[in-house]
Amino acid sequence: MKPDLKRIEAALQQMDVRTVEQSVLVEPWTTEAPLSLPFYLADHIVLAEGAIAQPLSMPFASPASANPASMPVNAALAVSLLQEMQSTLNGWQTVLQTLTLQVEAIYAEGPMVDGWLETEEHSGGYCLCGLSETGQPWLRDCPAEQVPDVSLAIARFQRFQHILGRKRKMESRLARLTEALIELHGQVLDSEP
Repeated sequence: MKPDLKRIEAALQQMDVRTVEQSVLVEPWTTEAPLSLPFYLADHIVLAEGAIAQPLSMPFASPASANPASMPVNAALAVSLLQEMQSTLNGWQTVLQTLTLQVEAIYAEGPMVDGWLETEEHSGGYCLCGLSETGQPWLRDCPAEQVPDVSLAIARFQRFQHILGRKRKMESRLARLTEALIELHGQVLDSEP
């Protein structure tokens, strides 16, 4: 017998067959894997020492049969994913409540102006400029004593727009997720156990 085959045979005899059989039956989602046991590579077994043996007629599942459809279902993983989603949704709900409170607080601060201030070239005074709903430009004189209040109203409107944009984005994200969950919920309830 060739020296390589003798070494392989000796290695196989030294292994505890019970341990090998138990390792095959270990649930696929566990991380426990004995390092001294062989693993599959194509149609051969690769031993820990690195030698390659021809396929043996042992009661192992072939790699071709180890596809996701034939693996056992892990209900714990599904529950874990649902709990993680619930935690994420709770966080989103908290963010949405905070944004809603910020919008209300900006409303309570005072008036908002959707526009900007420009200096009038000929007089050195100020004018308030903006765009109408149809996109037409408008302008109004702004006395110097009103500039601080108008500036605050413009800044308030810009903060409001920023927060409102974030709030709408969060609401849209929640709406999409809610639709997906309603569909999934219906599929789960309609399926037979």
